[in-house]
This record gives sequence, C-alpha cells and structure tokens, in this order.
Amino acid sequence: MKKTHYLFVLLLTVLLIGSISAQTPQYYNYNNVGTSSNTFPFGQAAGKAVQWLFLAGDLNQPAPLPPGYQFTKVWFFITTGGTRTFTDLRILIAQDTITSLTYGAFYNGLWDTVYYKASVTITAPSNGWVDITLDKPYPYDPTKSMIVMVGQCGSSGSGFYVRQNVLTGYRRVWSVGGCPFTPYSGGDASTVNFGVDVEPVPNFVPTVLYYKFENNPTLTSVLNCANPGAGTQVAPIANVTLSAGGQFDSCITGTGLSSSGVTTGWNCDFGTSSWTISMWMEIPTNSSGTAYYLFGDVGSGSFRCFHNGVAYPDSIILRGTGITDTRIPQTGPAPTQVAFVYDSAMASILCYKNGVLVRTVPQSPLNIATGSGFRVGGYSTSPSFIGKLDEFRVYKRALSASEMAASWNMDIACGLVTGMSKNIPLPETYMLCQNYPNPFNPTTKIGFALPRSGFVTLKVYDILGKEVATLINEYKTAGNYIYEFNASNLSTGVYFYTINVNGFTDTKRMILVK
Repeated sequence: MKKTHYLFVLLLTVLLIGSISAQTPQYYNYNNVGTSSNTFPFGQAAGKAVQWLFLAGDLNQPAPLPPGYQFTKVWFFITTGGTRTFTDLRILIAQDTITSLTYGAFYNGLWDTVYYKASVTITAPSNGWVDITLDKPYPYDPTKSMIVMVGQCGSSGSGFYVRQNVLTGYRRVWSVGGCPFTPYSGGDASTVNFGVDVEPVPNFVPTVLYYKFENNPTLTSVLNCANPGAGTQVAPIANVTLSAGGQFDSCITGTGLSSSGVTTGWNCDFGTSSWTISMWMEIPTNSSGTAYYLFGDVGSGSFRCFHNGVAYPDSIILRGTGITDTRIPQTGPAPTQVAFVYDSAMASILCYKNGVLVRTVPQSPLNIATGSGFRVGGYSTSPSFIGKLDEFRVYKRALSASEMAASWNMDIACGLVTGMSKNIPLPETYMLCQNYPNPFNPTTKIGFALPRSGFVTLKVYDILGKEVATLINEYKTAGNYIYEFNASNLSTGVYFYTINVNGFTDTKRMILVK
C-alpha cells in the first residue's frame, strides 16, 4: 500500500512538473521577479507601445542562451490575466551594442518586424506566462544587446498586466498612447519578465550560389545570398526578365533567347567532392526538339542542365563529360522543385522532386573540371530555358534526404548563418522610390528598399484619399524590391502610393494618362 501511494505521489509530481514546465519559456531573464505590475503595453485600451532593452547575457535562466539559435516564440509574464482583442498588434526586435535607452526617445536603429496581426484575440493567465508565436524566426546574437518593441493601436477586454523588475539605467521607454506611436517624455529602469523559445538556425543556407530573385539591386542584376558565397555578389542578368510568380516571391522568366541568364562570376570547381544543385521551376509543355538550358559551365566538361531536346517535354537532363546522363521526368508543366545531389561516397547522383527522392543514378566517381564561367538560366550562347526559374541553390556538400525534405519549400533568409547576418550589400536606409515611367499607361514600376525585414503595406490612393489598390500586404525580408503596378482598371488622373514598414512611412505621387 505504501509503495502504491509512493508511486501515485511520484506520478502526480511528474505530471505537475510537466504541466508547469509546459508553461515556461525555454530561456528567460526573470520568472515572476519584481514588484511592478504594469498595464503597458497590453492593458491599454487606447493603444500603447513599449521598448525594452535587454543586455547581452540577460536571457540566462535556467542557463545562458548559447549562440546559433533563433527565436520562434516570445513570452511575457502576466500578473493580472484576461482576454483582450488587439488592433495592429506588432512585435519588433533589434540588436545593437547599446547599454541604455535614451530618455524620452525611441531607439532609432534598424528593426525586424517578427510579428504582426491586424486583429488578434489573446488570453493570458494570472501569475503565469503567455506566449506569442512569431511570424518569422529571429536569429539571435547573444553577444549583443537586444531591444524588443511591442505596440498595439487599440484593445478591448480585461487585464493583461505584465510583471516588471527594476534594474539600473534606462531599460524602458514608451509612447503617449494611440497610433501612430509618439515617444513619451520619460524612461525608467523597468524591464519586463521576458522569455523565448528557440530552435537551431537551420544549416540549409547554400554555400556557393543562392539566387532568390527577390533582393534585386536593379532590374538587370540579382543578389547572391549564399554564405560564404562565390563569384559576384551582385550579378548581372541578360535576356531573362525579373517577374512575379516564383516559389516565394519574384523569379526570372526565360523565353528561349540566346546568351541569356545570370553571369555568376563563379567558375564551377566541384572537382571530386560532393555537391547539391536545386531549383524551383515552372516549365510549360513544349514539343520543340530544341534544348533549352537551365544552367551550365562550358569549361567544366560542358556541365549543363536542360529541358526539351533529348530530355523530351516535361523532363530535364543533367549531363557533362564523365557524367552518366541523369534525367528527372515529369518536372512540368506544374511548378516543381528539383534537386541533383552528388554523393561522392556513393558515387551516385540522387534526384529529388519536391523534397522526395525519385531516382538514383550510379556514376563513375566524378571529377568535374574547373570551369570558365557558370551561368544560371542559360548556358553559353545556347537558348535559355522557357518558363520560370526561382530559388537556385548550390552547395558544396551532399544534402541528406531529411535535409531535402525539410528545406525544399523553405524560404531561407538571405545570407543567414548560425544566428548572425552575413555582411552583404543590403540597403542601409528605408526608401520608397519614384515610380518609373511617370506619367505611365497602364503599367509602372515602384521600387523600395528595406534594410531590415518587416511587414510591408504598399497601397495606392486617388486624389481624394480613397484607397484604390493594395499592392503589398505581407512580410518581406530585407533587400531591394521592384513591384510592377498595372492600373488598367483605373481612370486617368493623379494617384499617390504609400509604404509602411517597421514604423517607416513615405508617400509619392504618380500620374496615369490614358
């Protein structure tokens, strides 16, 4: 009987501990420590924004948060629980070397918007943690200070007070209430009891080439987002067009023109080592006997990949000197992500479609000669591919089956590596460009620059201030963007377009003449 009683108590204890730990963040600064119970920012009906500063090493419970991780959730300790519906609830994160906020002023560095909801209802417990799942993971550098901004433009409901601990210096600044957020003439040493859930930063970033065709410096160049990368970081393109409709965003469209594609500046140098080449494509069925090229390097023993020709419609072939032809069938006309993985240990090329292994082609051990210029979207002076091409990735290693399954439909951040950002030529300031051409009929291009990722809205208004079009209303990674606006359904007149992202707003005027 005593033994049974002991097992029951032990089981109950385990269940209780499991229940408690399930409501606690993986890493945090304080767990219900401090005497302040504050309504800023969640408990304010009129809206409120707060910025808190956390120094390097603050997230040290139950152990210091190590490098190489990204946030997936943020947590706040709530003293007075309740249910509230928020308007325009957002969370922004920035990292810097600062050790104090500025009295009466908001931090003016570069932010990442990690969470945004136009309307959301959240229930928080009393004397417990509430978690918010981020829209996008945030790579964290534990050697730097972190600034977290939470803002909402109005709420209804009850409770939702946060626990704060008082330290030294200026750890908190806040707005006067309502939107847009205006700094209050104040500041103090209060810091919220704050926590995070994390996951390892995926090691899926291509190491040689990575063209997302999103962060385009110009209409005739693309950014290599690989890390460390090879060749030219900003690479020129010719006879293919940057356009919408890619796997995640924009892509390049080819029409079979010669001397086409991205001039990468990289000479293919795989040698005898393993490698992976993957890409997303949408190739329409074409009965032509002409081969249309997706990539290749003439100098590497004519190492190349094409569709049509001897590949037949709706299939692609990888071939070259010393390579047994490797064909992936049924790669069109529907959008398909394909990958060739050469595993030197197996002496085979593994073929994947949408993350699933579909063929294994044995090879004599490959030794691909150093090339004379690798091209994406074309091959030498031969015809380019026909259709759409996106997310072109090259690794100097063989990705495993589990990595292929996990990454084929993953929108990998540009230059992401082990919780840090690669030093790539991204914009230094937010910018909304003048549309071109202007006046226009009926299409024009609108460019904008984002030094940090964020939730972007780009809207068009008529001369009376009535919204006539929403061009963008989604999360965008940092970079340069060009949006083509088609105004065929609008009348001749003056219009205005406005961008809003991470607190940056700008408006410009354009003229439609029909």
